[in-house]
Amino acid sequence: MKKQIILYIILALSLIFNIFFLYSRFFPKEISYKVIEVIDGDTFKIKEGSGDRRVRLIGVNAPEIGKCLSIEAKTKLTELVSGRAVTLKDQFSDPFGRIMANVFVGDKYINREMLSNGLGRMDYYENPHREELKKAYESARLAKKGLYSGVCISSKPPLSGITNLPCNIKGNIDENLQKKIYFLLTCGNYSQVTIDLSTDEQWFCTEGEAMSAGFTKSPTCDR
Repeated sequence: MKKQIILYIILALSLIFNIFFLYSRFFPKEISYKVIEVIDGDTFKIKEGSGDRRVRLIGVNAPEIGKCLSIEAKTKLTELVSGRAVTLKDQFSDPFGRIMANVFVGDKYINREMLSNGLGRMDYYENPHREELKKAYESARLAKKGLYSGVCISSKPPLSGITNLPCNIKGNIDENLQKKIYFLLTCGNYSQVTIDLSTDEQWFCTEGEAMSAGFTKSPTCDR
């Protein structure tokens, strides 16, 4: 009888352990971290143990510091997360050692907030919330918010500090191929090419400058 009781106790403990293990696996405990610094419009630092760690918003590619609307993007992310406790979901590490994550402050989904305000473009990372982010991104485009307002489109070439002549070579980035291409005044579709200063697109004074920056001449220039 005593052995049966001990056996029942062992079985009960084993059952409890297995239930706890399965629950922990499929419903992991969410840990909150305090944000100690905002780096730019899509990256911030959290306190982790005795050190810190950078976190990047999945699905959001904000303008780099120094680019058009980069300050506005950083200011908005600061408003949303600075000094607050954030919950990280669907996280993994990128090649730079940053935590890629869907970020929440309470019920507020920060990644979506940045896109819905037009302060970031969608990136290529897989994400269980991708459709939700896509809707926010498209909504911002339709409403012409932030990056889609036209405020970052440069239509007038700057003047060269040396010759005082217009630097009218357009350095454009093909969004589909992610290829850097430059266009001369003589290129067939020059007038249709735009320069978005929130990206790495820019004006050049000479072809040498364009090539040094990694741009190649458009095939339309040789037609």
